[in-house]
Amino acid sequence: MSQGSAPRYPLVLVPGMLGFVRLLLYPYWYGIISALRRGGATVFAVQVSPLNSSEVRGEQLLARIDEILRETGAEKVNLIGHSQGSLTARYAAAMRPDRVASVTSVAGPNHGSELADYLERHYPAQSAKGRVLSVLLRLIGAVMSLLETGYRGPKLPVDIPASHQSLTTEGWRCSINGIPRACR
Repeated sequence: MSQGSAPRYPLVLVPGMLGFVRLLLYPYWYGIISALRRGGATVFAVQVSPLNSSEVRGEQLLARIDEILRETGAEKVNLIGHSQGSLTARYAAAMRPDRVASVTSVAGPNHGSELADYLERHYPAQSAKGRVLSVLLRLIGAVMSLLETGYRGPKLPVDIPASHQSLTTEGWRCSINGIPRACR
């Protein structure tokens, strides 16, 4: 991206499930932030709950967007979401279109995730295998939290079943742009 083609509004990078800003020395958006900034873009990598529903994550993102708008004086932001971050970004854009200029989805489960559907069928939440999987995800999340060196905000809530449900085809079907609606 050349200096003349830098976006008008700040870019906000939204991580997916189990996402982070930086684990020890390894950034989630390795090489991307510096490349965008070299092109003249204003870039923010944000942290939202690594394991929670897209709606909860979206509300956290909206709070960060407000902070970014105050800090930069910009009218809007451009959101780039990876994986579940895409659903999170779509939720924020749907709730506050006056603050979001665009949403870009990178490998987003925009019609549900086959892996989430597989886990739903073979590791139901109330089964022994499902409870073991939940404990493992909690453990992974806790270890990642200890290794996180790029985020210094408040502890973010974890809700593994809500995170999983947001990623299933059924969870997607029961929302429009991340906004929950009644299933038919």
